Amino acid sequence: MEIALALTQHTIVLCVDKRERGLVLQTILHKAGYRVVIAMSLYDALKMIPQEMPHLIICEALLNDGTAGALYDKIQQHESLKKTPFLAHALRKSREELAPLAGRKFAGFFLGAVEPKAFLVKVTEVLAAHARVSPYFVGALDAGIAQDMTISIEAAIVGRNGERLISRSSAEVDPAASMLCVPASAEYKPAVLRLATNLRSGDEVFNLFPISRIVGAGRKWVLGLPEIKIGNDAPVKSGESAPARRVVFFDPSEARIEGFREILKGYGLDLIPAKSLAAATAIVKRDFESIHCVYLHELTNDGSGIEWKNVFAKLPPAKRPALIVGTTSANARSTSDVRYLKRPFGMGILVDVLQANCERPNEVAAVASKTAASNITGVAVNYQASASLVGIDEAGGIIQMKFPLLKGSKLNITHPFLQAAWDGKVQVQVTGLAALPDRPDVWHVRFDATVAGMSKVKYWEKVSKQLAQLPAKAS
Repeated sequence: MEIALALTQHTIVLCVDKRERGLVLQTILHKAGYRVVIAMSLYDALKMIPQEMPHLIICEALLNDGTAGALYDKIQQHESLKKTPFLAHALRKSREELAPLAGRKFAGFFLGAVEPKAFLVKVTEVLAAHARVSPYFVGALDAGIAQDMTISIEAAIVGRNGERLISRSSAEVDPAASMLCVPASAEYKPAVLRLATNLRSGDEVFNLFPISRIVGAGRKWVLGLPEIKIGNDAPVKSGESAPARRVVFFDPSEARIEGFREILKGYGLDLIPAKSLAAATAIVKRDFESIHCVYLHELTNDGSGIEWKNVFAKLPPAKRPALIVGTTSANARSTSDVRYLKRPFGMGILVDVLQANCERPNEVAAVASKTAASNITGVAVNYQASASLVGIDEAGGIIQMKFPLLKGSKLNITHPFLQAAWDGKVQVQVTGLAALPDRPDVWHVRFDATVAGMSKVKYWEKVSKQLAQLPAKAS
């Protein structure tokens, strides 16, 4: 199976005799995107390698308490580590340095003083040949591990605000995803939620869903949720209307702007027209504190696009308006910083997206946070989605999904093999994601099941025992 290689940050254990050389090599490798751990002796290396289970060991021929050959022999005696690729580095073409390397099947050699470009080429070659994902990676299909699985995100449905459902969760939900919302209590039925908007306040994430797009038996209890007031939702005097939300609207078509402007006025949205990206930049730079949301018909990488990005990035995060960008690209994916809206879109979608993004995260947190004075417990639920297990390795594994998950999100995994290998543990953390190069609608998500300070070799030994219990596959 094809795997998105950008998911993995390779770890390298660098064994050197002199710290100065180690720091130079560490800098070169860091700039190339590798994580590097330095060992100053054979003794240190033998402690660090089982802890880290690196994807590559680079070792100078001579160390102050041993040789690269001696370290190689020790690693080969360890069942879980013997697949680790080993790059031997002889600083001089002398018998003293080359003799300890003889007769061993190193993954690669590097001779002489380090020239950065040539050194990185050699490191890349060795990793490509022996650890494209990880030297310990086991494909689920090859190992006979069931691939079907369910992932879930813990959340609490806090209540309704107008025509929006508000929840508090541990992850952002992709706007393109349909999530099955399964309440913890059997008293409530499941429902399918769509068109999420994500607001982040500190460490908390609030997911807003338009109620009009909720389907399933659970829609009944959703409609019975308590109404919560947010920000300027406070009661207004008789005969007066609530203040409109101000939206900067950049679209090259004046006729389209005017058409939207009249319709959206009825939904409490005051469109501020901008005929160019430069005009939108000027308005936001001047009036950002009174603007709730910005819609850009497109965001280019020319001079006006760069100016917009510079101005927008300098706005105070707490007062920065939400950003929505229209796009025709199939690869554009929403993040907590920008919401992409696929063009062409219907008026209903535009209204739902604009209204939700006009909410300010701090105002939502004031009533929906765990620490809010309102102290709303909410309905405990799990957002569930199906996934496919691609494979596992020394830190966790890779799953395949139809939508992305934000890096740092915490997931619960339901999969018999993994739960058995993890002694019943179900929660993992997303550490990377990437779309397949030729299939932008398919996402590979890397997760870590290990935590800081945990010995990876001990973790992998548990997983390996579970692998050994699988029925042998027919050749």
